[in-house]
Amino acid sequence: MLPVLKSIANLRSTDGFRAFLAVFMIAIVGVATIGLPVAFGGATTTVEAAEPSPEFKSYDSVAQVDSQSEPADDIYLGDNGSAVLHYEDDSGDLNKIDMGMDVSEGLVHVLVVDDIEDPDEELESANFSAVLDQQGLSGSGSMVMQQPDDLEQLDVDVTGEVTEDANEFDAEMSGTFNSESTSAESVSTNGEISATADRFETSGEVSAETETDDMAAETDRYFDATLKETSNGYTIDVTQEQLVSEWSASQWETREQAKKTLQGQYGTVAMSLGGTSDIEITNYDFQNESAGQSQLTLEYTVTYTGIDSGLEEQLTEQLTADQSSDLTRSEAETIATSVTAVDLEKISFMMDESEGSTTAEWDVAIANYDELTFAMFDLMEASDTSGQLPEDQLEKARTAIEAQQAADLESTITWDGSVEQTSSGEASFDATVTGDTKNWDAYIDELESRDIEPPNDVTFDLTAETDGDKLSMDGEFELEAKELAGQTINRWAESIKNSQSSPTMSSETEEFVSALEDSKLEVARIDAGIKEGTVRVEAGARFENMSAITDTVSDSMSISGVATEQTNETTSMYVYVDDMDGIDTASATKSDIEHLSVVGPETTVHEAGEWDEEFPEVDTDSMSEYLEQSNGESGSKTTDSDDMPGFGIGAGLTALAALLTTLVLRRRP
Repeated sequence: MLPVLKSIANLRSTDGFRAFLAVFMIAIVGVATIGLPVAFGGATTTVEAAEPSPEFKSYDSVAQVDSQSEPADDIYLGDNGSAVLHYEDDSGDLNKIDMGMDVSEGLVHVLVVDDIEDPDEELESANFSAVLDQQGLSGSGSMVMQQPDDLEQLDVDVTGEVTEDANEFDAEMSGTFNSESTSAESVSTNGEISATADRFETSGEVSAETETDDMAAETDRYFDATLKETSNGYTIDVTQEQLVSEWSASQWETREQAKKTLQGQYGTVAMSLGGTSDIEITNYDFQNESAGQSQLTLEYTVTYTGIDSGLEEQLTEQLTADQSSDLTRSEAETIATSVTAVDLEKISFMMDESEGSTTAEWDVAIANYDELTFAMFDLMEASDTSGQLPEDQLEKARTAIEAQQAADLESTITWDGSVEQTSSGEASFDATVTGDTKNWDAYIDELESRDIEPPNDVTFDLTAETDGDKLSMDGEFELEAKELAGQTINRWAESIKNSQSSPTMSSETEEFVSALEDSKLEVARIDAGIKEGTVRVEAGARFENMSAITDTVSDSMSISGVATEQTNETTSMYVYVDDMDGIDTASATKSDIEHLSVVGPETTVHEAGEWDEEFPEVDTDSMSEYLEQSNGESGSKTTDSDDMPGFGIGAGLTALAALLTTLVLRRRP
């Protein structure tokens, strides 16, 4: 992709080309930078984040741009102030380049075909297509390549959807590959997480097996702890077994010494929170063994009291003293109380290590944290003294939590996976992850009853598999959102404003941002393909008010369209102008227009009535047809329906967006 960008960048800086770039940039950035954060109200991209990889010329001032830009090769003057500007460039670096723009129709289109420098022989074909319009964003991509030598087998299937009726996803993956390791080992895990607006539960297990050696027995240990909340504090029931070295044996060799050691460990926590702790040992065994080691077995209960009141007092003091927030003592006490109001119903953890085998299990249940959630909203509001957090967004978040409570919404994630390594150097993995949401439809109803827009519909699908000596990947996604194209460009304009280092924007930047907001992008589409060492990129867009953008390019001319034609290794660009700075072109000569930057000593001016050349028309029918095709039909525009990916095209689009931004913001007068 980068060789294509570099070739485009080397085209001459002309008003027509700059106008084309300005329009094309906005369309491409709309597709390249959009993501779910934008769809749900966030903006994650800025002009500063798009740093171009190709090397482009940099200018310090508009005057410098003007002095280094090249004039037209030919100017054909027409009637009623119109003209056609002709620019001729060497396009030997590109197999094909075709650009078109019609301002009145609001259409822009580009097609570039080029050979790849040092193509990857392993990549057979790939394709990518994306469409952004006022109904949402959709895209698809695929790739076929030679199976890597180390990969023996791969199967991946990931699907998901967020609609009015469901919020779920499912992922299954398995594979086998060659590893440099020759040790036999394995890891497996399974578990579940479920959450509601005021309850969180999780349980699961992780186990690992490794080859043992003579030192394995020295690491044998067992630890099992369960924390529960009581009416006046907390208890922790612990069972532990471990080997004790001769250096620490004195801390455990008697029951009294063991209790003193435990009191030091657990009592520090109680003391720091203004509470007390008590240790009760119910089982104690200490056996001296060979090699200076001893076997310790303990069962004991730790009882904490006064922890909550101490924690509340400390939190209240800290929140009240925090100068970054504007909390009264009463508000701080409310937040502190909500912390201790959380019910720790059960927190248990077990770990067993023995002869190269390790197993860990957990079981956690926490409830009644809804008050804490709302208290955190209060804290965020109090801490936002600069007004950076929109009050309406915080209020919507509060309302969403209330809707979850009313609908009894519950989200669940389960997983089961394993990885195994054999001594022969073969490794395999197998994993499944699923997500589901109960009462999702009721939650949507609760949101709508509270005048909150429900989440946008999203569906996605990704597959990858090996077949013979080939590895293929396919993916597609669809996001439904009203007026998404316009919202995306407006948020991009906002990000430009926020990225400015100085309090006030330059007049050029301010004009460009204003044009962005006024252009009203309706639809943008891009297709890219790679096959047999050739890359093909096609893109187009339609605006409701394209003149808002083109008017920022030149103060002296009114550009109505751009068209190109290619002959052998030469590309001609024709810029159609409706108004040449108010000059009567029907009777004008070169001397009448030589003050314009498009006229130079070598420019040939063809006066009105003295030429009969025919120029290529802007093919608006084909441009409209390209935009009207569905995402699934995009393959008809490429060399094959199985051409190219979404893999890697994002970097090229970002680089192109940065180049175009630079060119437009440094426009010529």
